Amino acid sequence: MIEYIHDGTFEGLLTAVYHAFRHGGDCTISRAGAHAPNLLDEPVTVEPSEELFDRVYRGIKRRMGFETLKNVYYLHLSEARGVDALILEYLRLAAKRGPRVNLAKNQDTILKVDRYVRQVGHEAHRFTGFLRFTRVAPRQFYAAIEPDHNILPLIAGHFTRRFSDQCFIIHDLKRESAALYNLNEVVMAGMTREQGDRLQQHTCDESFDRLWREFYQAVNIEERRNESLRRQLLPRRYWKHLTELME
Repeated sequence: MIEYIHDGTFEGLLTAVYHAFRHGGDCTISRAGAHAPNLLDEPVTVEPSEELFDRVYRGIKRRMGFETLKNVYYLHLSEARGVDALILEYLRLAAKRGPRVNLAKNQDTILKVDRYVRQVGHEAHRFTGFLRFTRVAPRQFYAAIEPDHNILPLIAGHFTRRFSDQCFIIHDLKRESAALYNLNEVVMAGMTREQGDRLQQHTCDESFDRLWREFYQAVNIEERRNESLRRQLLPRRYWKHLTELME
């Protein structure tokens, strides 16, 4: 079986999808970091192609519907194990059924797609409230996150609209990538943990951070403390980047 291997970008994914559909036989796709060599599959590395990406992108949107295209993007951002093969399986099903494919809730493939899409969307929504900025220079702000999924492309637009008058950096430490807003546009770029640490050393708002923590403690009502509900709404894995919970 042929296994088309892409570079992990969305452009690379849809380029691999093109080659898989063109092949038409027994094949699968995977990203470079998830490929496991074996004696049964024949690996074929595909380079991202803007032309093929655009062709597949428009084809999915026109023939399978915008919801299907959105689901494919969310699946890609989930970075779940084996998700590229699931995307190919999903698109093959959508090619047969068209936009109504997402109504087939009796299909295991659609149920898996719904689960991953829901997880990514839910985490992206959470981080519109969980993200904490720190001022590192006049009108320059920095925030660090470590989400389970690659949600940075989804939340960057929200903060651009909300804080359109200030420059900021949202740094995904887990993937060493960042969204940089310069008052005109958002640019996605690589950023290491060390670079993020150096930025945080220039924090200008230590007094504000301290006041915010004091306020958070002051408004808590001890008699209504519910740790179980707190962890449910605010999972502990997110705490280390929340100003109010830092020591």
